[in-house]
Amino acid sequence: MRLGAFVVKFLFVIRVICNSMKRGFSLIEIVVVMAIIAGIAGLFLPTLRKARKRALISKAQVAIASLETALSMYETDFSDYPPGDGKDCKKLVFLLEGPIANSSWHGPYMRFKERDLKNGNFIDPWECSYSYKYPQSEHLNAAYLLYSNGPDMIFGTEDDIANW
Repeated sequence: MRLGAFVVKFLFVIRVICNSMKRGFSLIEIVVVMAIIAGIAGLFLPTLRKARKRALISKAQVAIASLETALSMYETDFSDYPPGDGKDCKKLVFLLEGPIANSSWHGPYMRFKERDLKNGNFIDPWECSYSYKYPQSEHLNAAYLLYSNGPDMIFGTEDDIANW
């Protein structure tokens, strides 16, 4: 009988140990952790949006500066800037990338990446075409107008990105 009592006690101890070793999380614990993670993400999301907007604006500014450099090289070769109607950059892309059957042409003045072109237009980070106008009379401090409509995609607002 003593052996039987020992076996019963041993099995009871094993059962207690096994029950205490069960690991897992209750539904409430999981919900609390998810709420904390959502709260932290909510704090950082506006900051990430602002950083992304600034990065896209910087990308457009760099693209305009690159176009200005290419236009300067074109003007050096031809003693004039290429014509542009102010609507898009299709003709400008063609003239800068070439090849052009002209002895004065020493291009290409700029290489465009396929992802930056849409239907032959050089597009800004908001998927709208950059605009180029020459000759122009709107801004006396610029020989030509080169601009992106900016994040709001509307021309004439304060977020436009331009060379003037």
